Amino acid sequence: MSAQAELKRDYSLAGGHERAVALDDKLIETHLEEDDWWAPRLPRAQLLALMERRDGPGLRHFGLWFALLAVTGYLAYLSWGSWWAIPAFLLYGTIYSSSDARWHECGHGTPFRTRWLNEICYHISSFMTIREGFLWRWSHARHHTDTILVGRDPEIQVQRPADLLKIALDFFYLRSGPPEVLRVIRHAFGRADSDVRDFVPAPERQRMFWGNRVYLLIIAAVIALAIHLGSVLPLLFVWTPRFYAGWLHQLLGLTQHGGLGEDTHDHRENTRTLYINPVFRYLYMNMNYHLEHHTTPMIPFHALPAYHRAIVDQTPPPYRSLWECYREMLPALWEQATQDPNYHIVRPIPADPIVETGTLALPRAEAAADGWLRVGAIGDIAPNDALGFTWDGATYALYRLADGSLVASDGLCTHGKGNLFEGLVTDGCIECPKHNGRFDLRTGAPVRRPVRAPLRIYPVEQRGAAVFVRITAPLRLWALSLDLCGPQPE
Repeated sequence: MSAQAELKRDYSLAGGHERAVALDDKLIETHLEEDDWWAPRLPRAQLLALMERRDGPGLRHFGLWFALLAVTGYLAYLSWGSWWAIPAFLLYGTIYSSSDARWHECGHGTPFRTRWLNEICYHISSFMTIREGFLWRWSHARHHTDTILVGRDPEIQVQRPADLLKIALDFFYLRSGPPEVLRVIRHAFGRADSDVRDFVPAPERQRMFWGNRVYLLIIAAVIALAIHLGSVLPLLFVWTPRFYAGWLHQLLGLTQHGGLGEDTHDHRENTRTLYINPVFRYLYMNMNYHLEHHTTPMIPFHALPAYHRAIVDQTPPPYRSLWECYREMLPALWEQATQDPNYHIVRPIPADPIVETGTLALPRAEAAADGWLRVGAIGDIAPNDALGFTWDGATYALYRLADGSLVASDGLCTHGKGNLFEGLVTDGCIECPKHNGRFDLRTGAPVRRPVRAPLRIYPVEQRGAAVFVRITAPLRLWALSLDLCGPQPE
């Protein structure tokens, strides 16, 4: 048995750090640093086109979804008191429960270009699916930072040995739902356990507590209405659909990582893509392309099929159907539950898939006589794009904004150490490619969670066609009122 297999599998965030440290030691020994995840080869221009944010696709998608909720909800209301209520509420509840996919996408801030549209839809769908909006933003950021790393990822759905009863119960949200409701109540009273304190920063917890108090007020109003009417009918429209009609979410969500590898920095080994029918794809917001989503979470839901086609030759073959996926996954879960908890599905990975990442692949700045650094020519960087470079062992990023102005900063995100030069420059901001946090490039101020610490900004000069950067004490322009990205969403 390998040393990794002998390590105790502790999925708690507070108790699993010893194992995570051992894992990190193992990865360092194999020359794989903590933040060096596999990434597909794709021309930068093509990737930027796929990352483009537009309001149109999101408005059409959510407009239809809200309309479907209204129509099916009205039909369910009309059918109340007859046997037709069973299929009517099942249909309404299935559409309602797909709010979980909408919470997820809006949490990444990608369905809309307009930030307040993302935030409104995020908090509505978070409430509907019983996921605390302020908590899950941080939880999901950790999930993308440490995907299926035991002792680090708070969202590992299938833990080993696999508990088949719990998996089955979640088709009715009976495993995950009651703890979420209890956590809402506990947080509404200002109490957070050690795991939550591990990934939600202390300054954010008061926001989380107040958000849950709002949740409880809404639910109390629904319960009061039900008592006033002497009917359970109001309760069937809010929260309970996640229990009586959450089957589709579990059916699709289980395919994301179930039965695959743990403790790897290659998403091709712990995340899968499969083809499903157009109706399911719509309700699931294209999250069946889950491998693609994890490699580049900045790509909006509507562009994931195109991204899949662009990198399909660099990834394991997609499953051709839900049936093909479950035919392989169910025996693996059974093996994990009854025989060998360490068993997992090994996916075929194309030959020579490794992409050179890190500072060694970046150009090195050249020192000038006056203390500035020559980092390249103006023609090296397109408008609304970024360029990475190194100096004295550190990584930096140079940006060219839409108006042609140049900005330089540290190269790593202050939250999750994502390479900012691989991110998206939009509306005067840089968006981290790791979990979509944003910084105002004029000031370095964080303007979108999960980032909180400011980004260091450095002076830039253009001398003819050459671009120079001065790496000095951080240039913080807090006094400037250049809020190009808007205020903090929360």
